[in-house]
Amino acid sequence: MAATTLFLSSLILLILAQAPAQPQAPPPASDACNGIFLSYSYSTGRRVPPILKSDPTRQAYRFESAFSILNNDLQDLKSWRVFVGFQHDEYLVSASNAVLADGNSIPGSVGNGTVFAGFPNPDLKTAIETAGDLTQMSARVELVGTQFGVAPPDAPMPSNISLVNDGWVCPKPTMQGNRTLQVCCTRDPKFKSNVTINEEFLPRQNGDLTIVYDV
Repeated sequence: MAATTLFLSSLILLILAQAPAQPQAPPPASDACNGIFLSYSYSTGRRVPPILKSDPTRQAYRFESAFSILNNDLQDLKSWRVFVGFQHDEYLVSASNAVLADGNSIPGSVGNGTVFAGFPNPDLKTAIETAGDLTQMSARVELVGTQFGVAPPDAPMPSNISLVNDGWVCPKPTMQGNRTLQVCCTRDPKFKSNVTINEEFLPRQNGDLTIVYDV
């Protein structure tokens, strides 16, 4: 009996040793990005009243989604701004950790796309100066709103997501599955800045407001 038990134990160990090892999960796409990594993900949605069976293209649906921005560059990203190309007549109800860069208020219509600016933390530090602390290197913006015409299980994805800070270029984003849009933005080698790293204030950009006070 003991010999039989020993034989079976040895056989099981031999089978386990010859079994193919489970492949490791691939590293996240952000690991391959040595710049600014952007990701937009759709979470969930549902139909909201009124129910328009006669015109499904105008049927309203709640959507919940989020986008994230991660600084994998060697320098801090000051006053980050991200464009999200909404294309389903979206009406934005709430956004965490960001405001609309054009000064418009939330709730409001963003159906033609909009630029978000980081708030209350507009700057993203590097991995080097934070020892890889993602809470200082990245930001996540959770969105809730209403879109029209895209019924679940289809996902109302934006047409584009990109970094609009001066000096950066973003290729066309790629879909990961049906609910995630990703892109890695890198520094524009042709861009010449008129500000040094040690200066406190950023150079003028499109959309800046100049206030003059005269006595």
